[in-house]
Amino acid sequence: MTRATVLVLGSLNLDILLRVPHLPRAGETMHSLGLEHMPGGKGANQAAACAALGTPTRMIGAVGTDDAGERLLDALRDRGVDVGHVRRIADTATGQAYIHIAPDGENTITLHGGANALVGAPELAALDAALPGAHALLLQLEVPLDVTVEAARRARAAGVTVILDPAPAAPSLPADLLAAVDLLTPNEHEARTLSGQDDVRAAAHTLLDRGVRHVIVKRGAQGALLLDRDGEQTFSAPPVQAVSTVAAGDTFNGALAAALAGGARLPDAVAFAVRAASLRVTRPAGYGHLPTRGDMGYRFQG
Repeated sequence: MTRATVLVLGSLNLDILLRVPHLPRAGETMHSLGLEHMPGGKGANQAAACAALGTPTRMIGAVGTDDAGERLLDALRDRGVDVGHVRRIADTATGQAYIHIAPDGENTITLHGGANALVGAPELAALDAALPGAHALLLQLEVPLDVTVEAARRARAAGVTVILDPAPAAPSLPADLLAAVDLLTPNEHEARTLSGQDDVRAAAHTLLDRGVRHVIVKRGAQGALLLDRDGEQTFSAPPVQAVSTVAAGDTFNGALAAALAGGARLPDAVAFAVRAASLRVTRPAGYGHLPTRGDMGYRFQG
């Protein structure tokens, strides 16, 4: 088996997509325009996005022994993700996400953690076995926080680049987690929530002051902002017609890790991730529509 160069420790969910005339308001009941079931979870999405670009990728996490769990594993295998270290937990439901999607592609998400809440010591042991030879570890905040902290610490000690997507948004994160993170990738809302600052640049500088080495703010149609102690760079997104923004941020992170694992410099990797996320939103949701190496004119060594 090819050793994975990108590892993902995180969530796996069955996404239940409800297409609606507009995002629901408080107290509102509405009829949906359509219903779909798709693989998801920030961890699984990022793994699928990375593997779709041809990068050897291993998913570490947990699902139930239900049909939803098997469907998720099949979907990841189809994208080329190594799922040998995804644990099947009996008498536990696979995680689920309920996603409302408006006609303009905007969405809201409600999560039920399920098996994701039981990620723990077995997954950390799987991570230890996979770290030698790995280039990057992708993390999010949809599994227990203490596990995420320990995973970041172990990867950092092993010399593996730690990329943290601080989502769902949290008002604070442990100092030892931020100190272990190489690349923090919030969107604008998450940056403001985590820092307590309204201005995005001020928010990023606050996070840098807390020990993060680089902050990459994902700005949707506006591209991305890369900040570190040496300065900042802006990356514009190409103008596109959005079909669905579901998993756009996860595609960004998967592409970022793929580019870095392929030897790209950080600014080039950010530019690549912006292009990948922009392409992603022009297509319907689902792993079959993720950008591939051929789509992107991939020039890095995988």
